[in-house]
Amino acid sequence: MSMMTARLRGMRGGLAAWRFAWLAWIALAAPALAQEPDLPNSAIPAGEGQQPRQGAEDSRPGLFRLLPGALLSRLRQTVPFASLFVPTTVKPRYAAPGSPSLFTRPRPGSKFDPGAGGPGISQNGDSNFLDGTLDPRTGWPFVLLDHFKPRPERLGQFWVVRTRDCPQVLGSDPWPKLKVLRFDAEGKMVERPIDELLAQVLGHPTLVQVQGSLTTPDAAIGGLMWTHSWLDHHKSLPPDAVVIAFDWPSQRIYGQDIRDINEKGRRAFVAAYHLAVVLSVLPTGSRITLIGQSYGGRVVPSALHVLGGGELHGRKREPTARLAATRPDLRVRAVVIGAASDHDWLDPGNRLDRALYGCEAFLNLYNRKDEALLLYPSLIRGDHRKALGRVGLNNADFAKLGPLAARYREEDIHEILGPEHTLLDAVANPKIARQIAPYTWAPDPGPLPPQAETPPGVARGPLGRRYR
Repeated sequence: MSMMTARLRGMRGGLAAWRFAWLAWIALAAPALAQEPDLPNSAIPAGEGQQPRQGAEDSRPGLFRLLPGALLSRLRQTVPFASLFVPTTVKPRYAAPGSPSLFTRPRPGSKFDPGAGGPGISQNGDSNFLDGTLDPRTGWPFVLLDHFKPRPERLGQFWVVRTRDCPQVLGSDPWPKLKVLRFDAEGKMVERPIDELLAQVLGHPTLVQVQGSLTTPDAAIGGLMWTHSWLDHHKSLPPDAVVIAFDWPSQRIYGQDIRDINEKGRRAFVAAYHLAVVLSVLPTGSRITLIGQSYGGRVVPSALHVLGGGELHGRKREPTARLAATRPDLRVRAVVIGAASDHDWLDPGNRLDRALYGCEAFLNLYNRKDEALLLYPSLIRGDHRKALGRVGLNNADFAKLGPLAARYREEDIHEILGPEHTLLDAVANPKIARQIAPYTWAPDPGPLPPQAETPPGVARGPLGRRYR
């Protein structure tokens, strides 16, 4: 009898275990397998595009193929910090350009290596792409048509200076491998001599944009087109401005996030020296605006440091780099957004203490809620201080700057961007664009237009952001 009772108890325990496993599967896998209600099942509307192949129903992945990915997806949603260790694939959910809704922006990489972010930017595997480009909610149709259809002559103002093939050694000569590109009449990017760029820069204000980490060449070009269109739309860019994408090798190098982001931190100093070399050959008296975001916000002040007569120092056995001569005749203004740079590097005696000597005005748009910069002090390629793009300068930093503090200004933009680490939403926002306008030599854009009424079915939060 006791043996029978033991067997029954064992069977009951087994049934309980199976019931628990089944409920766990429902809780974890079923929501991940289900399609989000506000997203279409396909990027191609029904009845349009390519017809389905014969036997397509039979080629769909089965339950056992879907289950591992579904469980990982659900794990990221339920376990804190799981995205730090599990690669993410984010479905595109859009918010209005310039006013991101909370937790809706795709973020390539992980919190250690956030990379480019903004409307339509997401990642598949190890490369970025513009996802949902033709969805009007992303803002990309406006940008593309603004360049290619209504005003194709604007492409004549558009240039790319690419250093992806240059040696990634601090102090190396970029000229043998540096490429200068522009659009031809057919919309293709073609290589041109740098003399053509210098001739166009002469007498015109020039905007140079430096992208952050995990940015591929197409995303760098698209990002500059975005900035060009939205700043022009907000009257924050002179109509005759020449715009240049400084495209440095910030794509993913290593599969391991921490190793990759630290390598990008090293390359940012190499890119800064190459940028300073390019700026040093611009015509006398050129009016230049540098805009950098994330690691681009490290490249920009580092390049200013070199222009101001400073020297960039590498780590351990890495060489140092400086220009043979400074260019005090250049009129340089700088804007950094969410800068991945130590907050005290501008202080006298620190790594970038000549940066404010290399410009006449410096605007730091920081975000004290920026999630991507929360772990910045743990990076190797820094001095383990909080990021300039998250905290700005503290009172001690300002006191140390002395008279140079008059060249520095900062604004906290967390009420606009929330926790997002994004260049695209920043320049598309009219309030932020108006703050950038004086640094691009744009005429006074005037007061902000009145805010549009909230559309039906969209709730507006206390800080003006939309929650769908």
